Amino acid sequence: MRRGDELGPDERDGTFERQREPLTPERSGITPRQVLIAIFAIVLIAFAIANFEFVEVNFLLFTTRARVVTVVAVAGVLGFVIGYFVGRPTREQRKRLRRLDDDRD
Repeated sequence: MRRGDELGPDERDGTFERQREPLTPERSGITPRQVLIAIFAIVLIAFAIANFEFVEVNFLLFTTRARVVTVVAVAGVLGFVIGYFVGRPTREQRKRLRRLDDDRD
């Protein structure tokens, strides 16, 4: 074993460096969640392409005409963005997670 690497003593101060353990084991391959997301994305795209005619879209303040494919795509993107922000931890939760992570070290 060489001196100064992660597993051996540090020559500068004579202490041993602790090797940091990963919080979660790394996975390889495709997860079931990724498969499910891909299936939903394919169904959404197929539905949008199959419905290419114009429809009347009523917003709160105005009405317009748009293709169904555009309406479905915009609704899908808005759903994704809303789901992302709803599932994101709050500032307090992120601070708590950082403290827990620091306590583990």
